[in-house]
Amino acid sequence: MDSERVYRLLFLLARTGYIKEKDVQSIVGQLNEKEDPIEALIRLGVLTEEDITRFFKEQMPSRVVEEIDVKSIPAEVLNVLSRELIERYKVIPFKVDKGRLFIYTFDPLNQDLINELRFITKMPVVPFYAPPSAINRALEELFPKVQEVLEEIPEEEITIEEVDEEVSIEEVISSVDAAPIVRLTNLIIYEAVRRDASDIHVEPLEKKVQVRFRIDGVLRPFKEFPASVKDSLVARIKILANMDISERRKPQDGRIRVTVQKKKIDLRVSTVPTVYGEKVVMRIQEAEKYLKVKLEDLGFEPDDLLKYRKAIWKPWGMILVSGPTGSGKTTTLYASLMERNTPDVNIMTVEDPVEVSIPGINQVQVNERIGLTFAEVLRAFLRQDPDIILVGEIRDTETAEIAIRASLTGHLVFSTVHANDAPSTVTRLVDMGVEPFLVGSSLVMVVAQRLIRKLCPKCKQETTLPPDIAKQLGLAEKDEEIKVYKAKEGGCEYCNFTGYKGRTAVHEILEIDDELRTLIVRGANHDEIRREARKKGMRTLYEDGLIKVKKGITSLEEVNRVLAV
Repeated sequence: MDSERVYRLLFLLARTGYIKEKDVQSIVGQLNEKEDPIEALIRLGVLTEEDITRFFKEQMPSRVVEEIDVKSIPAEVLNVLSRELIERYKVIPFKVDKGRLFIYTFDPLNQDLINELRFITKMPVVPFYAPPSAINRALEELFPKVQEVLEEIPEEEITIEEVDEEVSIEEVISSVDAAPIVRLTNLIIYEAVRRDASDIHVEPLEKKVQVRFRIDGVLRPFKEFPASVKDSLVARIKILANMDISERRKPQDGRIRVTVQKKKIDLRVSTVPTVYGEKVVMRIQEAEKYLKVKLEDLGFEPDDLLKYRKAIWKPWGMILVSGPTGSGKTTTLYASLMERNTPDVNIMTVEDPVEVSIPGINQVQVNERIGLTFAEVLRAFLRQDPDIILVGEIRDTETAEIAIRASLTGHLVFSTVHANDAPSTVTRLVDMGVEPFLVGSSLVMVVAQRLIRKLCPKCKQETTLPPDIAKQLGLAEKDEEIKVYKAKEGGCEYCNFTGYKGRTAVHEILEIDDELRTLIVRGANHDEIRREARKKGMRTLYEDGLIKVKKGITSLEEVNRVLAV
């Protein structure tokens, strides 16, 4: 304890009539070395909290608050100071304005504290007084104690090793000394990454909080926690994702970057208000996985791979990949760009958001709040001398028309569209309001795809298909049994007792030739385009899945689950 500061404070209290000057020395003798003098005066009964508050109202009337609304403090302001500093000094940062940091503290006359925070933050610090009880309540709300929730969790399992500097939350790297809610958040992220999950769902229910992981495309329960954890867990995630923790009525999006087991992981965070509180979904993306994937790894059959590779090496035209959310479209497009990414090619992408930063490629993130839309960025791209353009998604007529015109003026354009199959992707563009002659003139290829689970290589079991079913499915040319594989019931430890391990893609490749182009230009419907494409040898998604059944890659049950109409 700084004795000079203590005497200054006590003599100021004496001069203003709150204590007697003759009692100063006696009070000093009763103070603990590590205790703050204001908290000590209240503990000793020399002054009440109301006395201290009244004293500061006289000293600095415009800088006193009696309650702190933590939920109204923006996340980026809370992140200015680490949790360790907030708890050590018992200060709450609440505003940054004109380069100055505003804080709540119960000792705004502590010049040593002000100087140290100014040195750490490189900002002038403006102190406001709040009573000790208000500061302690705010700290409890920010870092709640939920120890009972974590008693069953071994500390050694929580090994989130590093948080990217962009997050500025130092305590996430510590598991032993971290507050329970921090450990809980760490554990959820760590376990999801360890189990190769693609998404984390944190779902508030009436009397509990449910956490589920999407593994190989299927949601699986992880753990349930008491409802008391709900608000603090969601607030913790929102602080990490640099969201506004005070806004609970509107959906928000954010991003967390961490390193888990030496893997760099991006978490795309989305919150949505529900009846029982905010639901959080975190999409897990591992940068290295995208950058290492080659077209050969994506599940293309050899003949389809030859067609697709031929298309992506064309000098101009449009290639569309369609499928629902989570069907691997981004992976296919990134693998295509990586193959074309050479020093003599100018590749530009516009995405929402940029999934992974690729060296050598110019990537732009959409920001509709400032008018940076897909269409606006595309217009700018055409003045940037591009060879290849990737449009993250065609969502409206304007974007579709600009992308198509770019493909007709000597650029190769990649994009995605939400559609059920390859032929309906073509008619989807026409339905958006794009002229059929523009669609027909620009399209080079449409790829529809889905992801299916692969059988666990360690426990899959051989079985046979009856002759009538094998022939009906086209897996056998004559009446004969054929050998296929199925998932072992209950699986094994290697596949986390599911019978499946990993996923692969099935594809429907629509190669646009002169006959199909003529059909599209005259406004043919989905069925006409499909019939013509089938004549020319296009395999459906289901047929591609059956090839993978025959090869023992997946099971008939899985193909039926994902692809059966």
